[in-house]
Amino acid sequence: MTPRQTRLLLACPLIAFAALSFVLAIGFNLGRHDIHPSSLLGRSLPQFELTTLLESQSVSNEQVIGKARLMNIWASWCVACRAEHNVLKQIAEANEISLIGINYKDARGDAVAWLYELGNPFEFNIVDANGDLGVDLGVYGAPETFLVDPNGIIRYKHVGPLTEKDWLEEIRPLLATLQ
Repeated sequence: MTPRQTRLLLACPLIAFAALSFVLAIGFNLGRHDIHPSSLLGRSLPQFELTTLLESQSVSNEQVIGKARLMNIWASWCVACRAEHNVLKQIAEANEISLIGINYKDARGDAVAWLYELGNPFEFNIVDANGDLGVDLGVYGAPETFLVDPNGIIRYKHVGPLTEKDWLEEIRPLLATLQ
């Protein structure tokens, strides 16, 4: 084997790795990864009977019905939830829609402390300690946000932290069609 053939043979794994990296980079950047199709879009909220985080009062899906709502899955252990929290506070301050928190697989004391530290943008928080409501909603993890119309029909699902852009360009225009 000539020195040139040896160098070419040694370069083959490097070339293959570079080609594979290029293909994967393109594949991972195609499409939106924050919107996942949900089999619940266009369907009613699942039935539930749980308690609220701060008041420990019983709450059901019936108390969500009546006006458009953003339901946000969050937890104190969720780093991305902390990243989106200021956006949720801004949405709540604008008073265009009611926000309901679903505290997902969290320790009650940690969740309460988190809200006192960062502020509470939610009308109320539902405790989903075992994640059963999350399973019924098809949750991948925290954070996720659902837009629910006044009839309790799920109209939109957002996976990952909400940004101001998500609110202004996707959710808010959809909200305007529901009212």
